[in-house]
Amino acid sequence: MNLDLIENLTTSLPSLDVVLDQSSPVLLPIQTGFQSIDHGAKIESLTLHARTSQINNKTGLWLFQENYTMTVSGVTRNTGGRILADMAFLFSKNNESITASGVELNNIGQNYLRGGFDRFPPDDKTHYFAQSGEYTLPLIPEQFTSRFSLLDLSWIPPVSRWNSDYQPFQPSTNWDLKPVQPPYNVTVGVGLTTENTFLKIYVAFLNPSLKIIAPPRSLADGTTIRFDIPTSAEIIMPIMIIVSLITAVATFLLERRVSKPIRLARGRKR
Repeated sequence: MNLDLIENLTTSLPSLDVVLDQSSPVLLPIQTGFQSIDHGAKIESLTLHARTSQINNKTGLWLFQENYTMTVSGVTRNTGGRILADMAFLFSKNNESITASGVELNNIGQNYLRGGFDRFPPDDKTHYFAQSGEYTLPLIPEQFTSRFSLLDLSWIPPVSRWNSDYQPFQPSTNWDLKPVQPPYNVTVGVGLTTENTFLKIYVAFLNPSLKIIAPPRSLADGTTIRFDIPTSAEIIMPIMIIVSLITAVATFLLERRVSKPIRLARGRKR
């Protein structure tokens, strides 16, 4: 799961470049968020790379990026030859504060973006856009921003609506999600002209992408991924073929070894 927040509402973001694993304190609040949907969900492994950087000096754009790789157990069910994995835990809404190196990792809106609105001139030439709405006052965009948390994943659709790229004979089935509409998107236009354009534009939007890797020939039904596990017959059959092949080769070699002395014995008689 890659969460990229791109913004120039603020003049800067706190410096951050840290890699964390399942031994760090960040695991518990993330797992708690998952367990609010599925009590059995448990994070077995976690790698989080969080960093901030300025990506454009001219426009003042900053990047706040969090990349998660994780394995979650306790969300599968064996129905006898078939495994059902319920991915509903992903669609959790986590508003808990999570910090690393003194930097807030989750409640980015309240802690960093909300203050950016204070630097815009409060006149009729400043317009605010939040999602699909346009406003002449910052109240609603500010409220929308204050509630924004990176780990509020309630916008994620069921897996069956993600893109799947499985091909025959591939070792896995993958699902990818990259929303067309950002789940968080705010724009501020300053200096409205007579041509209905703005002299300066400031933005903050989330650009996320997610990937799920499952066994080959997996299928998705709503939030559930299902796949068959090999039966004993499927495991035994290749073994039987190999054993039969070895037996045939051994028999062939044995026949050659036996027939050679017989031919030699017959030659001596002559």
